[in-house]
Amino acid sequence: MPKSLFLIAFWLLSWTASADTEPTFASATIKTSVSLSPHITELVYSAGGQDGLLGVSAYSDYPASVADKTVIGDAFHLNTELLAQLQPEVVFYWAGGTPQQTVEKLKSMQLNVHAVTINELHDIARAIQDIADTLGTQPTADLEHFATRLQALQNQTWSKQSALIQISDQPIYTVNGDHWMSEAIAVCGLNNVFADLATKSAAVTLESVVLKKPEVIVRTQAMNEHSPVAQWAEIPAIKNQRIAVLEADHFTRPTLRLLLAIEHLCQQVAAYERVN
Repeated sequence: MPKSLFLIAFWLLSWTASADTEPTFASATIKTSVSLSPHITELVYSAGGQDGLLGVSAYSDYPASVADKTVIGDAFHLNTELLAQLQPEVVFYWAGGTPQQTVEKLKSMQLNVHAVTINELHDIARAIQDIADTLGTQPTADLEHFATRLQALQNQTWSKQSALIQISDQPIYTVNGDHWMSEAIAVCGLNNVFADLATKSAAVTLESVVLKKPEVIVRTQAMNEHSPVAQWAEIPAIKNQRIAVLEADHFTRPTLRLLLAIEHLCQQVAAYERVN
């Protein structure tokens, strides 16, 4: 499975060793930290805490300078010996994503663990400010731009259209109305056809998609002729070729880069409306 799809699947189900092991200490005025998730790594940078970031989880790949950080493991296995050596003042973990047994293990090591929780779009800015307050840092100017630009898009008038958020083809994975991805597409006037799913993320049948008749399909990869959904011209989105493709890392990570995905989606939705 490609790395991006592996990460997306793991993140949905959770909602559903480095070459250099020597710690690098930051200024005494900034607390040192470790991030246990790629999106939290991004949030720490947005909070201005990169200088004190001693270690990051595997697959942390943005911004580019994160490549110089010590990797302390992935979502399933942490290098606790390395963590003990680094002795960060704060360990940021993903509430609902980091296994509870991992959190308890870190607590038993006398490490200061701090949960990062994101359920809605406004939680992104809140989480960044919380990280900054915890570390004694100042968030980047991008934080204010995120809030201002998001509000501007939300204030625009959009024609309401039904939409399928399709994370994968086989099985067809999607999210419900409580997921922040659903809130993200709503900024552009799209209503999630599976908003009433019992869980935040789940696999749905092709038959149920056909019956829902989404007018737009939002994906993280281009659709090809082999996609099961592509075979059904009865689906308005297929018939009218309204397939919005977004950069996976922008759309599936709750960070400031989500704004890029929303802007791109709104541009595509606006183009559909001009066609009409």
